[in-house]
Amino acid sequence: MPTLHLMVGLPGSGKTTYTREHAKEWNALVLTPDVWHTALFGDDFSGADSSGEHDARHSRIEELMWKTAGDLLAMGVNVALDFGFWAKSERQGLRRWAESLGAGCRVHYMNVPLEEILARLERRNRENDGDVFQVSPEDIQKWAAFFEPPDADELSWR
Repeated sequence: MPTLHLMVGLPGSGKTTYTREHAKEWNALVLTPDVWHTALFGDDFSGADSSGEHDARHSRIEELMWKTAGDLLAMGVNVALDFGFWAKSERQGLRRWAESLGAGCRVHYMNVPLEEILARLERRNRENDGDVFQVSPEDIQKWAAFFEPPDADELSWR
C-alpha cells in the first residue's frame, strides 16, 4: 500500500532537510512547493506589495502538487508532501483523502522549540541557497500562534 508522508512544522523546523534525508528510505517522490515556487518566480514573498500575488502563485503550485500526489498514490507510488500542515483539520482531511485513494498516511512532526527555529531562520536567511523564502522573526512568531501540533493519535497513523 502506498503511503502519503506529511511533513508537519513551521518554516525553519527542518522539514525539507528531514524529507531529503529520508525520501530514499521511504521510496517516495518529494513535493516541496517552496522549491517549485522559487524556481518559477524567485523570492516574491519578501516584498509586501507582492504578497497577494505570491499567495495566488503558491496556491496554484499546491493545486498542481495535490493532483500529482493523488495520481501517484493511485498508481501505488509513495509521496512526501513538504508543506507544513499547521492545522489538525487539514491533516485529518488529508488522511481521509489518502485512504480514499487506497494509501496510508504518516505524519512526521518537526518538534523544534521556537528559539531554535528563529536561530535556524536567521542562518537560513543569511545563507539562502535560492530555493527557500526569506522569513522574518515577526512572521514566525505570528505563525506559531496558529500552529496546531499533532497529537499522539495523528503521530500513530500509518
